[in-house]
Amino acid sequence: MESMIQNICILLKKANFETFVLDQFSSKKNKFCFDLLAKKNNTIFSVKVFPNIDNLNPDLVNDIKSLSILLKSRPLLIGIKNRYQKLEDNAIYIREDLPFISIKTLEKMILKNEYPYVLARRGGGIIFLDGDLMKSIREENQISRKELSEKLGVTKRTVSAYENDTMRPSENVAEKILEILKNSNIFRKMNPFDWGIKFSEEPSYSFEDLDLSSFESHIYEVIEDIGISSYWYKKGPIPFKLSIYSQSKKKANFYPIFSGISEEQGKMPAKNLKCLKSFTRLFDKKALFIVGNNIKISESIKKNIVPIVKIKDLERLDDEEEFIDLISSNKKKE
Repeated sequence: MESMIQNICILLKKANFETFVLDQFSSKKNKFCFDLLAKKNNTIFSVKVFPNIDNLNPDLVNDIKSLSILLKSRPLLIGIKNRYQKLEDNAIYIREDLPFISIKTLEKMILKNEYPYVLARRGGGIIFLDGDLMKSIREENQISRKELSEKLGVTKRTVSAYENDTMRPSENVAEKILEILKNSNIFRKMNPFDWGIKFSEEPSYSFEDLDLSSFESHIYEVIEDIGISSYWYKKGPIPFKLSIYSQSKKKANFYPIFSGISEEQGKMPAKNLKCLKSFTRLFDKKALFIVGNNIKISESIKKNIVPIVKIKDLERLDDEEEFIDLISSNKKKE
C-alpha cells in the first residue's frame, strides 16, 4: 500500500499536481479518509487507495463524501481489486455512488490524456457511446439501422436507443460496432476527475454514533451552543479531527475551519500542528487548534500560523459573530 501511494504521488507530481502526503507526519498505518491530497488549477483531489472496493467501511465512505463537501474537493479513489479479481484498466467501477479506477487507468489519464470508456458491472461492462456521432458515421457509410442491427445481432429499436443515448451497449456489442464503423471516437470517454457525484448539502450523522471522548463531547456541545456546526471524522484524519461550518449562507465564506484538538491533560502535539500548518498553506483553508485549559502553549508554538484556542475561550462566546472575532483576532496576533 505504501509503495502504491508513493507511486501515485510520483505520477501526480509528473502531471504538475501539488501533493500533501500524511506519512511524512505520522508513522502509524493510515486508516484515514485520504492517503494524500492533490491540487491543480485550484481544484483539490482527495486520494484514497482501497485494497478491495467491495469491502468498504460505511463510516469511511461518509467521511470521504463530507470532506468533499467541506473542502470542495473531488475524491480520486484507486482500487486494487473487487471481491472477484483485480480491477481492469480503462474502466470505472461505481460503489456507493463513488467512482473507482485502477492505478494504470490513473496513469493513462494524467500522463497520456486517455480516459476510461467502460463502466464495469457484474456480468460485463457497458460502453458509453456518442450516439450522435455513431448515427452520423453510420449514415455516411450508407448503413441503415436495420442492416446494422442484423450485423450486431440486436433489434432495430436497440440501435435507435444507442444513437439516442437511452441505452448503452455491452463491451462485446461495442467491439462489433467499432469493427463495422471503424471509428473509436464513438466511444464517449468518462472523466473521474469531473464525475457527477451527488452529495448531501451538508454532512450529517447521529451524535450517538460518534463515540467521542468526554473532552471531545464537551467541544461538540460548546460549538453547538455558539450556534455553529461541526463534523467529526471517525477515523480521526491527520491533521484535523473535526470541521466547523455555518448554517448561515451569509457567513459561508468564512468556513470551513479544519480543527485539531488536544486532550485536557495532554501535550501540545507538535507533529499534528505542523501538519495542519502545511495543510492550510497548500489548500488555502482556515484552521484552528482547540486545546485543554491546562496545556501550556510555548512562545514558539504561539507564533504558528494556526490559531490555538483553549476550551475556556470558546465557553465564553455567546454567538457566531464572537466566534469569528475570536478566530480573526488570534490570527492577527501571529
